[in-house]
Amino acid sequence: MAKKKKINIMVASTVYQNRDLLLQICGILNAYGYHVINSEYGTLHPPLGMNNTDACIAAVAECDIFFGIINPMYSTGITHLEFQRAIAIDKPRRFIAHSFVTFSRKLLAQYMFSDVAKTQRNDFEIKSTSVMDSVKVIDMYNDAVQINLAYEERKYHWVQEFFRPDEALRHVETLFRDIKRVESELAILNNPAQ
Repeated sequence: MAKKKKINIMVASTVYQNRDLLLQICGILNAYGYHVINSEYGTLHPPLGMNNTDACIAAVAECDIFFGIINPMYSTGITHLEFQRAIAIDKPRRFIAHSFVTFSRKLLAQYMFSDVAKTQRNDFEIKSTSVMDSVKVIDMYNDAVQINLAYEERKYHWVQEFFRPDEALRHVETLFRDIKRVESELAILNNPAQ
């Protein structure tokens, strides 16, 4: 009997101040039976001759599901590029966001946008602090919820908020523990006529 192909799940997240949770999530997903694609976890294969950024962006095409973690540290911006690529090629995707990001998003929207509809992002930025290093993490959240589209046109707009690691892990369990359900959801997405 042929061995069943594992579902490839890419876990995209900044690492700074988040490494323990990131590795724990990768380990849990691996234990559930997924093939985890993540550079920090050591399971992202960088093609020879490709730089880190390009390798991470290319890996998005390899996954069956994209799982993004939005933390208050933007770091190099590679994670944001991964998010944008997953959205551009319409990968099935899930997101969680630290409550510092969701809180700051509400607080700083008045400065970040030049219109009430929040479609015209201006050049507002903050100085890096130990709490948040860039408002671009809010841009990541806005990309995840597809703020640029009318609500009824958004396919993937659920972003689960978490503050404590156990809250993030509980949502990971809710989304991914039942691998048969995930397989069924992917089958429906990949063959909508059936």
